[in-house]
Parts: sequence; C-alpha cells; structure tokens
Amino acid sequence: MREFLFYLAETKRETNRQEQAASWFSRPHVYSEAWLHKVGAKFALSGQLTSDAVKLIVPDKQLTRIGHPHILIPRLRGKLFFFDEAKVSWCPQTGRVYRVVGEEYKVDTPGKNKTWYILGSLEYPTGNGLYEIYEHQTNVQVLQHWQHLIDMCSDDFVFVVRDNAPQHVTPMLDGFLIDNQDRFCLVPLPTYSPHLNLIERLWHYMRDNITRSTFYITIEKLCEALVDWLREIPFERFHSLLGLSP
Repeated sequence: MREFLFYLAETKRETNRQEQAASWFSRPHVYSEAWLHKVGAKFALSGQLTSDAVKLIVPDKQLTRIGHPHILIPRLRGKLFFFDEAKVSWCPQTGRVYRVVGEEYKVDTPGKNKTWYILGSLEYPTGNGLYEIYEHQTNVQVLQHWQHLIDMCSDDFVFVVRDNAPQHVTPMLDGFLIDNQDRFCLVPLPTYSPHLNLIERLWHYMRDNITRSTFYITIEKLCEALVDWLREIPFERFHSLLGLSP
C-alpha cells in the first residue's frame, strides 16, 4: 500500500517533440563518446570513458559505498530524471505583486504554519515527471519516490540526478540502490550546485505561480491546487524550463 498522501501527479507530454526527444535515450547499449562528453558537461562531471561506464575522477561517497563508484551505461533504454524536493508551506511567502500605489500590501496567513514537501523527478528532455507530496522529507520518502519512479518506468533503466542533501546520500538507502542496480543509477551533482539541477527551475516557477502571495483555506487545498497546476502546465513551458530550443 502506498503511504504517501493522495496527491500524486504523473505528467505526460503527448507531443511530437516528446517522441523526438525520447530518441536521445533509445539506443540499447553503447553511446557515442561525444554524447557521453555532452552529458558529462551538462552535469559538471569529470570522468574517464570506458566501454561500459563513466568513471568519475572525483568519486561520490554514496556510489563508492555501494560498490559502484561510476555511472553505468545501461543495456536497457535509459531515462534521465532530475530529482529534488521543495517545501510546500501553508503560510504564503510575499513576493512580486501588482498593487495600488500608496496602499498597503497584505496577504492572509493561517496563524500557525504547516509545512509539507513535494518530491519531484523531472525527465529530460521530454518534460514528463513524477510528483508526490508527503508530510515529511526523510530517506523513507525518498526511497518510496524512487521506487515509484522505477515502477512508472517499468521497461527502462532510470538515471536520477540528485544533490548531496543528507536524506539523499544516507546509508539507509544503500540496500535499495544495491537491490535495483540493474534498473537504477544515481548521477551525483557537485556540492552546492543547485543551478545544475534543472528541477530547481520548476520549483522557482511553482513558487511564483502557486505558493507566493496566495493564501489557501487549508494546506490540502494548496496541495490540490499545486497538483492541478502541474498537470496543466503546457509542454512548451517545460521545454523552456529545461533550457531546450523551441
């Protein structure tokens, strides 16, 4: 039984662009050296190319700990996701708004704040994704989200770009990573580099459009509005957030 709340949005972008973009990861086993160098540049990784892996010059502690200190080249078709979480606070933050000159700007608040968390995985370059809202952000929720991501991509190898937050690199996740090493591989980002995680652009856009300067009567209503917004974002917007040419 899934223990996350009833807010679950699996976005699908049914366009010709999606089909074209998906061809990036359709090759069964061997990728060209130029392609791997392009991926390495995108992730700010520095590594040595071999026949079946990209070996990192600066090893990642988590990948080393589970016995796979390099990024594997899969035999299955690969999908690439940028993963992270963001706070969903009932008490709205103030931000850019239009107001009448000379009048005070006010936003209602709940009095006592409540914070939940949205965990998201944004697929590059298609714009598809999986988004789940939990009451907590621990390694338990991270593991559940990654398992749901594997279930969603039942026929594919899943690459997940992640930062170095404690709940992402804890040894509590090692068992999951070892058990799913034939389907799942982490791509570590350098420390303190949120600008390299493309989903951060989505979180920023979300705050501007949903959570900033807007009060919802309950946090449940806020989460419902957030999920509806994620489902309705046009593919062109995802295309722009991912930094792809139209």
